[in-house]
Amino acid sequence: MKPVPASIQNKIEITRTGLRMQDGLSFEEWQAMAPRFGAAMSSAAFVIGDWLVYGEDHFRSPSALPGLESQAGPRGRVSSEIYDEALRLTGLDRSTLLTYAYVARRVPAPLRNEQLSWEHHKAVAKLEPEDQEHWLDLALESGEGGAPVSTRRLRKSITIGHLLTPDEMTADVADRGQPNHIPFINRLWSWWTQMKESGWNTRATPEQKETLKRDLGVVLKIIREID
Repeated sequence: MKPVPASIQNKIEITRTGLRMQDGLSFEEWQAMAPRFGAAMSSAAFVIGDWLVYGEDHFRSPSALPGLESQAGPRGRVSSEIYDEALRLTGLDRSTLLTYAYVARRVPAPLRNEQLSWEHHKAVAKLEPEDQEHWLDLALESGEGGAPVSTRRLRKSITIGHLLTPDEMTADVADRGQPNHIPFINRLWSWWTQMKESGWNTRATPEQKETLKRDLGVVLKIIREID
């Protein structure tokens, strides 16, 4: 990311609680700051995600994680101890850290595209690598006016299975026929994936597991009612 131009640096101050700007900031200078903010947010999400995954890969054993007991678990999931340490060090909430790590793990660096936002990569994280590459390329090449496809359009297109046209995006809900169940299934699977990667399966008590099984019983009921 390019640094803020020198002409702007003496007119702004970035603090932990916000951005302070002088009245002398021109519209062009104000406008020029926006892309840098977007790039900084996208970069930060990937940086923190990669940092978490590195911690999981290198500091799982008791000797590598001083003062903490190692938690055994499948490779590819950031352990609860690593998350607890990351919470303490970054001040970010667990859900945010979990999402950053999930996207960083699911979308490896060679597949990432600097011209697309982190949200674009998050949209494809649930897919297989070859499908991720396909949709990311499509998002970059199929936008209008040189801009990538919006993340909303990308998410909906992935759900449907093809790149939606602008007309399809704005079509009246009443004209779409029977409600599509796929988005609900995808959200449920994404939720469960994040639960597993947060270490819930290891931390949860038998009572908590039984409660969750009972709550998810409605899924089995739907399956049984399908002839």
